[in-house]
Amino acid sequence: MPLSSGDIILVDYSIFVKGTGELVETTSEAVAKLHRKYREGEVYEPEVVILGEGRLVKGFEEALMKAEIGKEYEIEVPPEKAYGERDSSKIKTYSRRLFLKSNIIPEIGKEVRINDQVGRIIAVESGRVVVDFNHPLAGKTLIIKFKVLKKIDDVSEKIKYLLKRRLKQLDVSKVKVEIKEGKVLIELPKEFRLADGIQLIKLLASRDIIKWVKDISEVSFVDRFSKSEFEGGSSEQSGGEETTRG
Repeated sequence: MPLSSGDIILVDYSIFVKGTGELVETTSEAVAKLHRKYREGEVYEPEVVILGEGRLVKGFEEALMKAEIGKEYEIEVPPEKAYGERDSSKIKTYSRRLFLKSNIIPEIGKEVRINDQVGRIIAVESGRVVVDFNHPLAGKTLIIKFKVLKKIDDVSEKIKYLLKRRLKQLDVSKVKVEIKEGKVLIELPKEFRLADGIQLIKLLASRDIIKWVKDISEVSFVDRFSKSEFEGGSSEQSGGEETTRG
C-alpha cells in the first residue's frame, strides 16, 4: 500500500551535493565518519518523518510518498525541488563599520544576522562586506539515498515517536502512554524531568500529537516522585505526582 499524507514513518537517509559528493546530512554514523562529518554527541538513527508536514525538501517528500517500505532508493533532486535557485538580489553589500559597531569582525564564511535575516559573509574588502542571504544549498542539485524502514500504525507508538522527534535521546521503550476516550496521559523517564527546555518540548510534542494522531483531543504529562528520592529530606518533601497538561 502506498504511503500518504499524514503517515508517520521511520527513514534512513543520506543527502549529498551532486558533483562534489559533499555530505549535507545523514542518519548514519558510519556514513558521517566515512565523509569526515561525524559530530561527537550527535544522535545518528532513523528519522521520524510526518509525510505532508513540509519539513523535507519537496523532491524528497514526493519520493517518500511513492516509496516501498524496506526498499533502497537513490534520487536526484533539482534546485527547484530542493532549496531553490540562487537569487542575485539576495547578495547585499554593507559598510564594514556596521559590523564593527556590533563588535563583529567580518570574516569570509561567518554567519551573520542582519534585519532578522541570516546570511554568510562571502567577501571582505577595504570598507565593504558582502553578505549572501541565499540558502547555502540554493542552486545545488542533491543526491538523496534513502530507505523507509517502517510505517508506524499503532497509536501508542505514534505518540512515543512524536515525542522522540523532540527528544532525540529518548528511548521510546521507556515511555509510558495511557489512552482513554481521546485523552492521553504520558510519563517520561525520570531523567527527562529537568531536561533543558522540557516544558516547551512538552508543549510542541502535545501539539504534534493532537494534530497528527487521529481522535486525540487532550495530552497530559505526569511527573512521578517516589519516597525513596527524598529520603533524608524534610517531611515537606513527600512523594506524589505532578501533572501538566499539553
